[in-house]
Amino acid sequence: MGQSWMSRWTPAALLLGAAALAALGGCTTPSKANIELRKQNQQLHDQLATLQRTHAADQATIAGLQHSTTTLPTLPQQRLEQLFTTHGFSIGRLTGGADLDPARPGDEGLKVYITPTDGQGDSLKAAGSIEISAFDLAKEGNQKIGAWSFPLQDAAKNWYGSLLSCYVLTCPWQTIPRHDRLTVKIVFTDALTGRRFTQQKVLEVVLPPEPATQPSQTPASQPSPSPQ
Repeated sequence: MGQSWMSRWTPAALLLGAAALAALGGCTTPSKANIELRKQNQQLHDQLATLQRTHAADQATIAGLQHSTTTLPTLPQQRLEQLFTTHGFSIGRLTGGADLDPARPGDEGLKVYITPTDGQGDSLKAAGSIEISAFDLAKEGNQKIGAWSFPLQDAAKNWYGSLLSCYVLTCPWQTIPRHDRLTVKIVFTDALTGRRFTQQKVLEVVLPPEPATQPSQTPASQPSPSPQ
């Protein structure tokens, strides 16, 4: 009865306790194997992203060749692979409804912000032509409410490089939408490679107020004359 509690533990029990403590320690501190596995996972993720951008560039090249009606002189593929060329574009988070007239309630159009990107996903100042289409998909009948073209010769004036480093494109309403969620389709055709990239995005806009109903022009009824 005078034995301490330590003397009651068998060697096997002590080994099991040590293993349990080691397991608990592994839960709080990542092992070298886990760290290495995470590194390999990140490398595979980066490689997949690079392959996806390369595939998008190849698809854009095919689309550009199919869309072109004339022979576009370009550099050989071996030379292009040595340059920083456009592999896609990103749509800026500021893209959406635009209050072009502060004196009037609601939005009067769209503003679209896009940035060309290279094979590593980094921003790239690249010249090209841009086509934007807007659709009100909740509308019955013709759902296309506008189409705007920004040709290559206007690329320099549409590029804002001091702070934004992107194209800023203003699209006034051609048809006022009836719903506050619109779908825009953006096509960027790279001037150097002829690649044609396409993206879609759902935007929210502030609808202008509907015109007030005109008051009735029917004259008010006159009271009947009192009897004499």
